Amino acid sequence: MILSIKVIWILVAIAFAVIEAATLSLTMIWFTIGAFCALIVSYITDSIPIQIVVFALVSFSLLFVATKKLIKIDKDKDNTHWASVDTNIDAVIGKKGFVVREITPKEVGIVKVKGEEWTAISLNEGEVIRKGVEVEVKSIEGVKLVVEKIK
Repeated sequence: MILSIKVIWILVAIAFAVIEAATLSLTMIWFTIGAFCALIVSYITDSIPIQIVVFALVSFSLLFVATKKLIKIDKDKDNTHWASVDTNIDAVIGKKGFVVREITPKEVGIVKVKGEEWTAISLNEGEVIRKGVEVEVKSIEGVKLVVEKIK
């Protein structure tokens, strides 16, 4: 049994989509789109070289153009080397939130920052921060946010 070229392009698209889902690197998705474009071209022409060229052009164009626009990579101020990219947890430092569960010296509390709830402790030892008080995230210790009341 010989597979038609249309089925092959569908299988190629599915394979790249599965790889993208496994890696989440936003690189294989462009090859998935390229395979679908080649599939469309396969309905217009039976020329496999033309289909392959369309696949390659679409895939690599999107890889180099769209990826740069969608993924922001920070550079240092002198533009000499790549700086680190903030993770979700690093992105909350300096953000404001409010206390959902009271923070005491003996118990961690819960704060809501950027729509997400996090365990938190007070920056100032011995301080109690009541429920509903607005706080600012100062740092992170392990998996807990270190917060301070906004005065």
